[in-house]
Amino acid sequence: MESRTLLARLALLTALVAWPLATGAPARADDRPATPGLAKVPATQAPAPAKDPRIAELDTKIKALREQYHAELDPLEAQIKALKDKYDPQITALEDQRRELVEAGKSPEMRALDDQEATELKSLADQEKTEVEKVRQHYTDMRKEIQAKYQQRRKELHGGK
Repeated sequence: MESRTLLARLALLTALVAWPLATGAPARADDRPATPGLAKVPATQAPAPAKDPRIAELDTKIKALREQYHAELDPLEAQIKALKDKYDPQITALEDQRRELVEAGKSPEMRALDDQEATELKSLADQEKTEVEKVRQHYTDMRKEIQAKYQQRRKELHGGK
């Protein structure tokens, strides 16, 4: 019973750690935007001039909320990391032992077939990774072109300043 509770808690913690990956958010605290759902402003885009005093007031409120958010979130992330560091090696060792026992019970032909399948799947995964990176780079280049185009239009709109 105690091991089930521990496994349930570990599953929950693993889900919490994996959540950023599943949602597309960066996993590490220093990689994520300061506020969930808000991306960082690209370096090429200058912030809008603060003509309205409400803008400065909103900026102050946003900064304060972000600081409060991180003050509460960062200790939780540290706790999750500590638990992960504590239990992952133990779980991995047990999984390795189990895998070795299962493999020892297979015939040499079955092991050869499993090895061949694993090799082909790894090759396919490597190919997929390469293709995905090409697509990401293509869209990154397109974003840069669009940002440059609109940055140029902004300069023209402000008289070439």
